[in-house]
Amino acid sequence: MIEKDDVDRKWKLSEKTRMNISLPSDIANWLDDNASLTWKLDKAARSKQVTKILMEAKEKSEKEY
Repeated sequence: MIEKDDVDRKWKLSEKTRMNISLPSDIANWLDDNASLTWKLDKAARSKQVTKILMEAKEKSEKEY
């Protein structure tokens, strides 16, 4: 399980080199549907949540191999 501190650290370290990414519409819609109203309005929180999801996906894929 990815810890909040790990996500915050990764997110802050990448702040200067962060780039905007495009997500497939089904993933973007899922994120919106599963987000609280305050999260939808806070772009930093949204970015951190996407970072967490990507870190969890990477961790899971590494465990499978």
